[in-house]
Amino acid sequence: MNNTNSIPNSPRTNVNTPSRDRTPSSNGLPAIHYSKPIRTTGERLASLVGASLTTVGDTIYVFGGFDQYSDEIYNKLYKLDYKNSCQWTQVIYTKGEPPEKRNDHSATLWNGDKLVIFGGNSEEDIHFNDVAVLDLNNMTWWHPEVNGFIPEGRIRHSASIYQDKLYIAGGINVGTTATFADSLLILDLITWEWEQPIQFISRAQHISFIYESRLYIFGGLREDMSRSNQLAFIDLNRTDDITQLDIASSSSPSLSGQRFAQICGDQLVVLVTLPFREALMETPITGVWSLDLPSMQWRCKELGPRYESCSWHCFSMQENDSYFYLFGTNDDEPDEFYAMVLRVELEELGIVPVPAPELGNNLLNMLENQHQNQAPDFSIRSLKEPDLPPIFVHRLILLARWPYFVNLIESGMAESVSNTITMSESISTLKGFVKYLYTDTLDNDNTDLISDLMVMAHIYLLPRLLALCVRRLFESMDIDSASKIYHSASLSEQRGLQQASLYYIFQHFGAISHTAGFRQLPRPILFQIWDDMPTNAAIVGQQMDQIQQIQQQSHNNNIDVHNEEEEDDDEDMEA
Repeated sequence: MNNTNSIPNSPRTNVNTPSRDRTPSSNGLPAIHYSKPIRTTGERLASLVGASLTTVGDTIYVFGGFDQYSDEIYNKLYKLDYKNSCQWTQVIYTKGEPPEKRNDHSATLWNGDKLVIFGGNSEEDIHFNDVAVLDLNNMTWWHPEVNGFIPEGRIRHSASIYQDKLYIAGGINVGTTATFADSLLILDLITWEWEQPIQFISRAQHISFIYESRLYIFGGLREDMSRSNQLAFIDLNRTDDITQLDIASSSSPSLSGQRFAQICGDQLVVLVTLPFREALMETPITGVWSLDLPSMQWRCKELGPRYESCSWHCFSMQENDSYFYLFGTNDDEPDEFYAMVLRVELEELGIVPVPAPELGNNLLNMLENQHQNQAPDFSIRSLKEPDLPPIFVHRLILLARWPYFVNLIESGMAESVSNTITMSESISTLKGFVKYLYTDTLDNDNTDLISDLMVMAHIYLLPRLLALCVRRLFESMDIDSASKIYHSASLSEQRGLQQASLYYIFQHFGAISHTAGFRQLPRPILFQIWDDMPTNAAIVGQQMDQIQQIQQQSHNNNIDVHNEEEEDDDEDMEA
């Protein structure tokens, strides 16, 4: 271990930045030197616990908390400049009114330059439900006026921001007694409106993160104060279902010890250190593990003394950062919980966030912008809407992605010479089809369009597009779309989807029979529905009442028409 009494000129020296010595060691292998703890300078934060730590680049902000020995609660703001000086400073000069003193709150980075504070515990042991924002550009505090379903205060919860919404999961509520919160709170950061809470799972002192439009919860304590490697998530696009996974493996991290976690790309990074000043019944295995979210497999990335060299107190890592920080103390300053810092580069351990694929977006950009050097050389017209402008595309993309187009060009038909093809579908459907050919994805929620694309996929033998459409239509079937889905499933010979939509129509026949989609069905399709109706089918309950109302209204209309005709006849006779 390096001499921690010396203060390096920069944290980027070999004291704390890993280097790879390419000189062969005595056993013929290159020596690899990982980062080691270094001593911080500047302000002393003493025995501060219950504070929030937020990483913003090479700066760590610490807000609030209380002194473990005096129980004094603070609303002070500190920052550590790791890159230049590794020095703690108290941020004294801020604008606006800072939040009240608190601990066990959350501080979440929003758009890279704002801290959003929520919840926490006051000096009077009151749980806050307020929101405060610190703009890091001008160091100004402000307190938005919120509305909507304003929640109770919480402590020891988790917080994540996704698409300008703050998600508060778990934690502890205090009413007459302290209870674990089992709802997900959602605050729109644009309108500052609290949405209606969503049922979720109860957990405290855990972490939450967003991955592929899902909110995940990992670790923490259950209501019986037990720990687990359970992973729970809820789809933010469909919040009516909660999934919980117990991932047991010989490679999973130890349940004992002090555990920290954060997401890095598609890897959940879990760090285990020795408990902070706790009596040990069993010495935990310390190190770093990762859970590969696509495969749900644990991998141990590092074991060893690096995480046992100090008594680590707290952890800071931003979602999808490639490094994390540990703060703690050593024997020289046992009551200075932020005296030592260790920065760990995840790349050293083979944990590298992989950016999302960009090929589809790049090709789509080429289609939409149509730069001079990437000019399209083919066009698609609509026979149904001949007066609308054609869609200009690139022949090479169509040749690579559309087998029918390859056969068309190789056959020497007129389209191969005129560089234009006319198709029977509408322009909107053709645009959706072209977008799929360029991106290989289906990101539209319009069920009418997806139904039409399913028919095209069947006609032109595109199995991936066909499967994507079928899956999406199964998930999005409702009163307004069921008739269209049934019709399209019949045309594209998707028997499973056809039966599912037929069953849905029978279940909701009264409501569906009123929709424009049902009334626009071709006569053969309507006859097909009647033919498929079970012989013992009956309309019951509310739907029967609706049918009777329709029949009565139709009968009244017929009487009115008949009376009008008789009056006309009388007028004719009098004339």
